[in-house]
Amino acid sequence: MSDELKVKHYKVKVVKQKQNPLKFIVSVISYAIFIWLLLIGGTLLIYVADIKIRAMKGDYTPPKFNAYVVETGSMIPEILVKDVVLTKKIPTEDIKVGDVITFLSADPRLPGITITHRVVDIYTDPVTGEVEYQTKGDNNNSVDATLTPSYNVLGKVILKLPKLGYLQEFLVDMSGWIYVILLPCLAIVSYDIMKLFKIVGKKAKVIKS
Repeated sequence: MSDELKVKHYKVKVVKQKQNPLKFIVSVISYAIFIWLLLIGGTLLIYVADIKIRAMKGDYTPPKFNAYVVETGSMIPEILVKDVVLTKKIPTEDIKVGDVITFLSADPRLPGITITHRVVDIYTDPVTGEVEYQTKGDNNNSVDATLTPSYNVLGKVILKLPKLGYLQEFLVDMSGWIYVILLPCLAIVSYDIMKLFKIVGKKAKVIKS
């Protein structure tokens, strides 16, 4: 008689390991911070690179896209103090009444001051064709004292970032960069290293057993 091979069948029960909610939350927050830092770093890199490239070509005009911190309440309630406005440089003919623009003041009392106000009227010199804008702060009782020539316009406001000006002030100080950039990066790296050590430790235990 030939020996019969007896094969034992085992029932394998797969038990799903419950994920620690705290670990999940920490993981989501850490990667959200990491992506946020990447976005900030990428934006700053593109901004600086654009300025450097144009400077090498002899072009020192403001970049097509820019950001400014609003320091006064002249545009309340549309734009509040410490909001950041993002602007886009557009052709003169594309600026219309009702647009909010950022410009360099032509008022001799406020030379070179950056202002963000709304266009309430547009004037074109019939001889020279030069365009000037009458502007006004939404929260002001009267229009601005001087007209703004088109070459003083830095851009049209396309986006408002509420209260981001406080972050900008914080980042001006070197300690701000340490708290906002360096420490979160170190925390993320440390967390990933700890996870790596735990994985290596588990594999070592499996091999020994």
